[in-house]
Amino acid sequence: PVLKDFIKTKDSITFACLDGVTDPRNIGSLIRSAASFNIDGIIIKERNFPSESKLMYKAASGAIEYIKIFEVSNINSTLKNLKNKNFWVYGFDSSGDKNFTDIEWRGNNILLFGSEGSGMHQHTSKYADFLVKIDISKKIESLNISNSATIVFHHLSYIKKSVD
Repeated sequence: PVLKDFIKTKDSITFACLDGVTDPRNIGSLIRSAASFNIDGIIIKERNFPSESKLMYKAASGAIEYIKIFEVSNINSTLKNLKNKNFWVYGFDSSGDKNFTDIEWRGNNILLFGSEGSGMHQHTSKYADFLVKIDISKKIESLNISNSATIVFHHLSYIKKSVD
């Protein structure tokens, strides 16, 4: 699918954007969660999308049929472009200012998740309008990317149901 065509067809769009996420199992699991909780699509750098990976398809458990995957050549220019089209970019980072559950999720949103280990690229994080975190025990540094995404996707799905 073509991203610029898709955004013309809908209001209140929520995308997950993966910055440097490369593990096929994490990507597959994230696809499954995104489809389960009605995320509108996943934006990923085309060279990071493991389209030939059996591990990814196995982890996605068939859900890849139900989610739009937008493979882009450049994450930063895609984010810049979407911001110009009234999207808010929320970067998920353990050093974020606010807990993501304190955000009023309205309009068009991009949920920006960084790689397993190093997080968002520094240059990419500059495109985030807000840095938000998932409030977890101080004893634990971070969650696995697919677990983090699932928590966020579920919360947003719950919020949307209560608004509808």
